[in-house]
Amino acid sequence: MSPRSLRIAILDCDTPVPNVYSERGLYSDIFADLLRDAASTSPELSKLKFEFSKFDSVLGQFPSLEELSTLNGIIITGSGIYTSHPRIKIFGSCFGHQLLCHVLFSPLEKNVVCRDPKGWELGVHPTTLSSAFISNFGPVTSNPLHADQLRLQFVHADHVDLSGLPEGFHSIGSSQHCSLQGVWKKGRVLTYQGHAEFDRFVNGETVKVFGKAVWDETFMEQSLEAVDAQDDAIWAAQVMLRFFLEEREEREEREEREERICRGKRID
Repeated sequence: MSPRSLRIAILDCDTPVPNVYSERGLYSDIFADLLRDAASTSPELSKLKFEFSKFDSVLGQFPSLEELSTLNGIIITGSGIYTSHPRIKIFGSCFGHQLLCHVLFSPLEKNVVCRDPKGWELGVHPTTLSSAFISNFGPVTSNPLHADQLRLQFVHADHVDLSGLPEGFHSIGSSQHCSLQGVWKKGRVLTYQGHAEFDRFVNGETVKVFGKAVWDETFMEQSLEAVDAQDDAIWAAQVMLRFFLEEREEREEREEREERICRGKRID
């Protein structure tokens, strides 16, 4: 079998704060770097070939219908895409998580996305993963002492508030602060409220800008201290890749089996 490839469109829904932009570029650049790093550190994923296309959605740029037909997945940093192109898997992070939940679930409940009454969730915090999520993607190998907990960077004050999820959808898990840290539907949708694409530098600079005129010195110091902690971003990104590859792997394995059968018949 030839090396697997993934064609992924990344929709930039915001621009990073100035210091992050000057060092790392757009969020689409940060996501692309993260996924390459995640693949390179996994024997299962190391031979993956990537083709990224990037769209500045703030300026109204989106994939064309022709481009959509060539994609394996979309990352939102949305949705007619979900209904019209079921072959494409969609991932959303933070705002993308909230946006997807609004689009998919607002017909069922009002005010799906709202201000979190607990306020900001900032820095690295553990999400206790659901049994459904763990059974599909396995334990968090980078967190061996607490393999059911996923540690990610957070910077959000809005959240998704749902009384329940439609059939086929699962919560990825919850934290002490936020009861729904993402949703997953096999082969269709994956979202994280947290930021796998953020590290200490990116989130630290973001928190400094977001809170500069709003938070007092003590709260800012506590937030930056919470940012400076170990996370499981690479594992979370590997989950993203396995999500994008899920059905594709099954199809390729079936085609390989069929090819072996045909070769056997030709030999006979």
